[in-house]
Amino acid sequence: MKKLFYLSIAALFILISSCSVGAEAFTEDHADFSIVYDELKIPLKTFSIFVLPREEIEVKIAEEDRNQQYIIELGGKKYESGSSFSWKAHGESGHYPVTISRKNASGKNSEIKLNVFVLHPYSEKEGEYIYGFKIGNYPAAPADQKEDYSKPKGFLKIEQSILDLNLTPHFKVEKFLTNQSDQLPQFIVIQESLLLKLEYFLAEVNKAGYPAETFGIVSFYRSPYFNKKIGNDTHYSRHLYGDAVDIYIDNRGNEWMDDLNGDGKLDIKDADVLFKIAKKFDQKEKYADLQGGLSSYHANGVRGSFIHIDTRGIHVTW
Repeated sequence: MKKLFYLSIAALFILISSCSVGAEAFTEDHADFSIVYDELKIPLKTFSIFVLPREEIEVKIAEEDRNQQYIIELGGKKYESGSSFSWKAHGESGHYPVTISRKNASGKNSEIKLNVFVLHPYSEKEGEYIYGFKIGNYPAAPADQKEDYSKPKGFLKIEQSILDLNLTPHFKVEKFLTNQSDQLPQFIVIQESLLLKLEYFLAEVNKAGYPAETFGIVSFYRSPYFNKKIGNDTHYSRHLYGDAVDIYIDNRGNEWMDDLNGDGKLDIKDADVLFKIAKKFDQKEKYADLQGGLSSYHANGVRGSFIHIDTRGIHVTW
């Protein structure tokens, strides 16, 4: 009888524990106002933009939120506006945090932390290298797609000191390390549109009933050199331009796609679960500016199945 009692207590404890874990609902981490940068509307409490040295920066307050004043903390000083803020980026490459908040508001949702990263300009690349990191050579842009396939304006330098920094609420810098090298520093290309899509898509995945605090990343930026080295014959892969990523859900922490369809197997059908959500995502009007390429891939014995998403501007699947 005593044994049965203890077994009952243990079962109850496990039940309570599992309920407690499940109660930790996914949070989108949106502020109670939005900003607009480069035509992207950003409600996230943490976001990052990538600019050139001394580039003119303009961040607007979303039109529907212009019924009050806002404060920007910039370079140790504060400035006030009800509609927009403009300033010139630092002349040296690096990380320069900025905070925009509602005036006289103290709630945790009343400010947006904006990481301003000043890039190393493409012009600093010497031959196939930038400061010892091999980039290779970008292909000439097709005549009818020069805007979409032009060389990147610059490269973000990833050092040990910024690995733990959140680019957005659910994605840290370390997520975007390349597979080209296990050494630091690395130099990558990254676009704001991809960061925004990752956050919005993560929220949609959670709403669809697949809990995840972030995505595992198989591949993000690939330099032309590395893209060729791994045998990829797609000369204009979006991975070269910083707006494509291969992702999966990994709640078990084993760097392998979880069993999303619950059939007891780890295969392409799990990636197809994400594929279907991503396809619906691209078809929603609210995400029209973030639509792009989409495909699912089989596991290969080295890594699990995954899907590719990007923000090329048109919805295509393969």
